[in-house]
Amino acid sequence: MAEETITKTGDWLYEPGEWGHKHKWSHDYPDFILVGNDPIGKCPTSITRNPELAKELLDTGVYYPTGTQPPDKIYNVHQGVIYRAIETRHGVSFHGFPEKEHKIRRVPPSVLRQLARIAKEKNTLEEFKQWMCKHLPEGYKQLQIYLRSL
Repeated sequence: MAEETITKTGDWLYEPGEWGHKHKWSHDYPDFILVGNDPIGKCPTSITRNPELAKELLDTGVYYPTGTQPPDKIYNVHQGVIYRAIETRHGVSFHGFPEKEHKIRRVPPSVLRQLARIAKEKNTLEEFKQWMCKHLPEGYKQLQIYLRSL
């Protein structure tokens, strides 16, 4: 059975806004810091200082859930890293940050499969697998057989 495609080109604004300060730092690599017990994703400066790249990642991402306009979340892969964007102004703008699995929040397997294909197209599948192993281990377990087929 063919998998439903939920990737769609949009026309979203990237909005750093108040979320931007939360997810920015001075390093050019993505990672997480703990604030209390919550891991907060920090974006690399190569994205935060390049709003055109951030907008491109929004516009070419994987919408979730399928069929919603605007989507609740937009996922994409950049340099093997999985990013999740959430809406900042309804129907207008989003802000993204590195994704990390949480016991109550996981990326759906259908989205992970699409992100794996994107990573392969961008020649960053190995980096994608490493990111998943470290930050999305349950998702990686679910995707292992699929990843071998790419």
